[in-house]
Amino acid sequence: MSDQPASSRRPARGGDDVHVPFIVASLLLGTFGGFTLAVSLPIEVLAGSLDRSWVAHAQVHGHLQAVGFAGLFVLGMGLRLAPHFARNEFAFQGLVRPSFILVVAGLLARALGQPLAEYPPFAVLLVAGAAAELIGALGFFTIFTATLGPGVRGLQPPALLLWFATFWFAVQAAFGAWWLITLAADGETILSAAENHALINMQVFGMVLSAILGVGMRTFPTFFGMPAPKQGAAVTGALLLATGVAAWTVGTVIDQPPLENGGIALLGVTILGAVVIFGAGGWRHRMAPASRNFVWALRPVLLWLGFVGLTLLLAGIRGLASGDAPSATGLDAIRHMFTVGVITLAIVAMAQLMLPEFASERIAHPPSQWRGPAFGAALSLAALLRGALPWADIGDGTEYYRMMAVAGTIALLAVAAFAFLFLRARRRHVAYVANLSALRSRGASLTMSEPRSG
Repeated sequence: MSDQPASSRRPARGGDDVHVPFIVASLLLGTFGGFTLAVSLPIEVLAGSLDRSWVAHAQVHGHLQAVGFAGLFVLGMGLRLAPHFARNEFAFQGLVRPSFILVVAGLLARALGQPLAEYPPFAVLLVAGAAAELIGALGFFTIFTATLGPGVRGLQPPALLLWFATFWFAVQAAFGAWWLITLAADGETILSAAENHALINMQVFGMVLSAILGVGMRTFPTFFGMPAPKQGAAVTGALLLATGVAAWTVGTVIDQPPLENGGIALLGVTILGAVVIFGAGGWRHRMAPASRNFVWALRPVLLWLGFVGLTLLLAGIRGLASGDAPSATGLDAIRHMFTVGVITLAIVAMAQLMLPEFASERIAHPPSQWRGPAFGAALSLAALLRGALPWADIGDGTEYYRMMAVAGTIALLAVAAFAFLFLRARRRHVAYVANLSALRSRGASLTMSEPRSG
């Protein structure tokens, strides 16, 4: 037992490298899965190929992006940050690896099984994948619930939002398992539009947005020299976010447009409130010189987040006034504005500011000042082409799919460039830590070998 008081102990993180397999898997699934499909799917339409297999692959694309690319990334970051958010020890560390393997295996099994689920072997693969993802998601929910417990009970907004992220991860996995098992039993390959949209909403706005806002509440005040959000307002926002996602999801599944549109409008209001809180720092920042270029990647994140909130609010109000279900095309455009302009850009920017690999790089190999502006411009252009222009109904059918293909290509290249930078930074970080350890060992040896005075 340690003699150090419990209140002064540093929270355990389960090892400083806990995030590495998650980020590597995220980048592999995104680069060779989700983003590759984002390029190939519109090209297939332009080539005259649009059938049931195309729709099944489009649903696989959405799942790989939301859970594979974004979901695994926020899980890896969350495992690093959760103990600090709650000032607690890392709980159930032994569950991390099996849960990770189950989720990755589930993602791969669905990607392979769903498009061919009309054939029994692939239907079995689809069912096994859905079950594996559910068990893995429940494992992560257990880990985060135990680790974040003190922060959640104390209504600490970052801990509460990160817990909501894992809650939605588990809920979407449960519904996904139910619907996919039913799909396989019927020998079908395509989820209904309502089921697919409900899953995407829980994944994108329930899981990933909650995680981004939770991390933002801890980091943006530091980055931009602004006061931390008031606890009452932040907790209210977290609860409204969860309520909006739940109402939108339930309304979609049971085909109740008033509930669906009310949830969309509430989510839009909540997002706009978050933008007001995070944007309060204006154009000021407190970043070190080596990190300042990423200001030009973080500010577009806030701009796109604000635009998404506004478009969701308008869509919800319009639907409530007309009594009609929201436009599927319009919501698809809004989701892609969010996934590209907010999620992907936030991942690329925040990772380079927060991960130890890039911290070592800034010390030993200061990055070029082009990084932040380049990523911000490239992914903003992709979000414009894939989300904003289709939302504004600019471009006919052919132009729409051309814009999709160009946007997918830009996003794929940006994420591939980030993957290269991370892997290079990881290699340098390992060497940097090894050199530091060697220097410390040498210094300790020299100190021990010095003759004692007296």
